[in-house]
Amino acid sequence: MASGQLFKGEKLVGRSNYLEWLTNANLFFEINGYMLYIDSSEESPDRSLYYKTEKEPYSPELAVRYLEKLGEFTRNNKKALGAIKSTISLENSEQFKDKNSASELYRAIKATFGESSLELIGRYFDYIIEANYNSFNLIDKYTSQI
Repeated sequence: MASGQLFKGEKLVGRSNYLEWLTNANLFFEINGYMLYIDSSEESPDRSLYYKTEKEPYSPELAVRYLEKLGEFTRNNKKALGAIKSTISLENSEQFKDKNSASELYRAIKATFGESSLELIGRYFDYIIEANYNSFNLIDKYTSQI
């Protein structure tokens, strides 16, 4: 998992920039290896594979291996959680401060700011209506806007 990379997009402030944020943030998370923890592809190690009962491991080596894997998962999940928090505005950080995992925070953001399909269609219609060929220097900018 990469570290030290900075998010280059605009921080999430609300529904007004959610779509732009989502595109940039997903790319940032994917490039830095955080998406595995955000979309729950990477799961916490299964304790039952290492322990016979709640307190009795199959062997001391397996108990240590379980603790190593759990520690690695927890560290990486915290890094992913921090990465998400670094992409949202301070006001939103306060709103979601009770979220303890990357996947939980990401789902909460999507539930809060994600738009219904009708809102999304309306937003795209607004983009098309507001786009005026004369206000762009190049045809590429005009077509990418609409």
